[in-house]
Amino acid sequence: MSILSPQRSAETKQWVRRQLPTVAAGLLFVLLWEVIARAIGNNRIVADIPYTVGSLVAEADTISMQVMETFSSVFVAFVLAVLFGVGLGVIVAEIYSLRQMTMPLIIFAYAVPHPVLAPMFIIWFLVGGEVTLLTFTGPTAYVFPDVAAADAQLDLAIDGVSTFGAWVGFFPVFISTITGMNELEDRFEHLGTVLGATRWQMVKYFRFWRALPNIASSIKSTVQLSIVGVIVAEFIASSSGIGYQIVLGWKTGDLGYMFGVVLVIMFGSYTFYQLAVWTVKRVTPPGSVS
Repeated sequence: MSILSPQRSAETKQWVRRQLPTVAAGLLFVLLWEVIARAIGNNRIVADIPYTVGSLVAEADTISMQVMETFSSVFVAFVLAVLFGVGLGVIVAEIYSLRQMTMPLIIFAYAVPHPVLAPMFIIWFLVGGEVTLLTFTGPTAYVFPDVAAADAQLDLAIDGVSTFGAWVGFFPVFISTITGMNELEDRFEHLGTVLGATRWQMVKYFRFWRALPNIASSIKSTVQLSIVGVIVAEFIASSSGIGYQIVLGWKTGDLGYMFGVVLVIMFGSYTFYQLAVWTVKRVTPPGSVS
């Protein structure tokens, strides 16, 4: 007797087939990387794979803690970006005068290079204090016997790093919500008028559902930008997280460690992206996310 239903089994096989090109591209990338490293023959210029793996293994406990801290911030940033992007997008889309006033400001704000603002977010929350949502012991304490539970403690918190990540990831979902809300077809407008729907009912039963495919698709960009925002904040203005580990690798001149951290970021980002897209597909109507 099969554990999976035929439909679920077919979906799993389809998902595996879709990942094959990604796996093939990853293997080609690793092969090209090793060929270039061997051709140069200097690990202080391009670290080869064995040297990189050795650097990662030597600092595995530290990296695992920093990765968990980074992606805890990414999770908070992603949730904040989606909630505020959709909520404010619905309000701005429905109030014409507010849209006329805010859109130029939004465009000007988005035109400012994001890394310039990262130190400001860090300073604001250093002064005002962070908001801790949940505290838990990270898996590092259970994997590495030398790591104490206190050292592996993680916080899901609204702080400078997570809010900067939310700021960077906010715009795609915000703009997509406004665009989708304003693209309701005339036949649905007429239907709502005939049925006597109020403005709120038009939003609740027509406009929001018309915007949902736009919102769900923009979440893919929000996932990626939230990750970029968090790592940039750690890289520029923080003293923890996987972004800061790149700074440490640069200061010590350990290129193998830097290469390893970049690979960890790539793998972690891909995993988080897949989890986020899978979750969105499960909580939205079929066809909302391609």
